[in-house]
Amino acid sequence: MDATTKKTPLYDTHAKLGAKMVDFAGYMMPVWYPTGIVKEHLAVRNSVGIFDLTHMGEFFIKGERAFDFVQHITCNDVRKIGNGGVQYTLFPTPEGGVVDDLLVYQINPEYYMMVVNASNIDKDWAWVNKHNDFGVELINSSDRYSLIAVQGPRCEEVLAAAGFEDVAYDHPFTFRRLKRGGKRVYLCVTGYTGERGFEIIIQNAGAQPLWDDLMAAGAEMGLTPVGLGARDTLRLEAGMCLYGHELDDTTSVMEANLNWTVGWDKDFLGKDVLVRHKAHGTDRLLFGLVVEKKLGSPRPGARVFAEGTDVGVVTSGSYSPSLDKNIAFCYLRPAICEAGRELAVEVRKKQVPATAVKPPFVRHRLFEHKY
Repeated sequence: MDATTKKTPLYDTHAKLGAKMVDFAGYMMPVWYPTGIVKEHLAVRNSVGIFDLTHMGEFFIKGERAFDFVQHITCNDVRKIGNGGVQYTLFPTPEGGVVDDLLVYQINPEYYMMVVNASNIDKDWAWVNKHNDFGVELINSSDRYSLIAVQGPRCEEVLAAAGFEDVAYDHPFTFRRLKRGGKRVYLCVTGYTGERGFEIIIQNAGAQPLWDDLMAAGAEMGLTPVGLGARDTLRLEAGMCLYGHELDDTTSVMEANLNWTVGWDKDFLGKDVLVRHKAHGTDRLLFGLVVEKKLGSPRPGARVFAEGTDVGVVTSGSYSPSLDKNIAFCYLRPAICEAGRELAVEVRKKQVPATAVKPPFVRHRLFEHKY
């Protein structure tokens, strides 16, 4: 471990649980526990799992022109969310790339929170400061807050047993601010799994008591600690992009099939490039592949072929525990993006059969609950 690598407030807990710890984005994080990635993954799909995501970054934006600033620097339309709303969005660049994808939380029109990817905290912080021509106050609170996620069909039962009230009435992509143990808590109906779930943002001092309360409350429901390994397979099944794989500084929002995140009726940084892409199309689009289990899993960088012609490249690939097959994200020529089309993909230096599919690979259940 590098001397500069940080530990989350839950590091000792993960170590006691026997987690495999690695340096990820400057934090020692659990990749898997002795139960293994497949069992952790299936626990989230079938019951409930708990994640330490403290490595994520939290920025706060305050000021009279906070709304104008967020509208300018992100591509989605903040007018859609209102107070207590959460929005998936991106930081587009003037050249057509993506600085990061993130969630924006509107506390009120003059007060916002952004949750950004762990590996991009420093880059994102420099970006928002560079483009702050609106006189807003920017606060990087990434080292002050922990984030614990509870995801899966039984997430509401766990939170209710841990003392959170009225969680069944919380709508997806909303949040509430409340106090727990004297600490400010953001209870957010968000996640990165495709399942109904919550992400709880709390000051660092409250992380361990919160984790302990949730684990005790979920003991009879099979609440399972989940590492970054299963988090990746869950998001891939759910068809969710990962920065550094499906998104980067050279990838357009439109290439990534994220045109639904664009507020076409507002002005924002980099809009002109996306307008051109909307009008004239792009040279590649993000799509999916399915490969039979016995043939192996495509890895990032593997080439994709149609009738012997190179037509694209894999960006993420993994075994899918839910499907018992191998799945992958890939960028393909637009003409190739046809569900059911038979293709080939490199696996262990050989070309194996693959079928093109439109993500998500597993149906989302985020909205399937009773109010």
